Amino acid sequence: MSSGAKIEFHHVFPRARVQSAYAKEERNGLADLVFVTGQTNKMISSKLPSEYMGGIDPDRLAEQWVPGDPELRSLDRFPEFLSARRRLLANVLNDLLGLPVPDEAAPRREVDEPPADDELIAEGPTAPSLVAARVQALRTEHGVEVHAVHDGRRVNGYYDPSSRTVTIPSGPGRGEYESPSGAAVAVVRALDPHVSPHRNGRSFWIVTATGEFLQSIR
Repeated sequence: MSSGAKIEFHHVFPRARVQSAYAKEERNGLADLVFVTGQTNKMISSKLPSEYMGGIDPDRLAEQWVPGDPELRSLDRFPEFLSARRRLLANVLNDLLGLPVPDEAAPRREVDEPPADDELIAEGPTAPSLVAARVQALRTEHGVEVHAVHDGRRVNGYYDPSSRTVTIPSGPGRGEYESPSGAAVAVVRALDPHVSPHRNGRSFWIVTATGEFLQSIR
């Protein structure tokens, strides 16, 4: 293959055109990325979708779940383009996983609320213990050692499988938290205050001894 035929990722709205007007988490999000050949990437360069997308076969756009509405291709409609593409991507993933399409009319969570899996795992008196032998083997004096890496920084902590609390003994987000997600939010806020801090703690924290996500020891 020639270098021009190699597959590269491309920003639908080039970063050079949006970086002065929109926040980092918007311009670097998955909803703004597509895959193109190197030759096409160079051809598009820093043009806006309103300048180049009219010459692209609509079927090629549909293959990568790019909204076909021409009204969403101008710089001032960038947030609306991202919103529309997120819905397309979410719908195709839900379909792939056999999940129902989300109800757009349903009330949405506030950004800082922990995800449902941290709220709904409370167990009744007859439920079996979550602290299995494998988890017990991972325990230290302070709990199960966990860590997370965000924005190039590593943060260490301890997870208590019995209370499901996370303690960060030092560094960004230092403190004790009632849930892994609460601790994750604190870390993101401390390290990168300009992005949305909402994170699912069970896929944010890594069990240091195994290298697996925290959800592996639920």
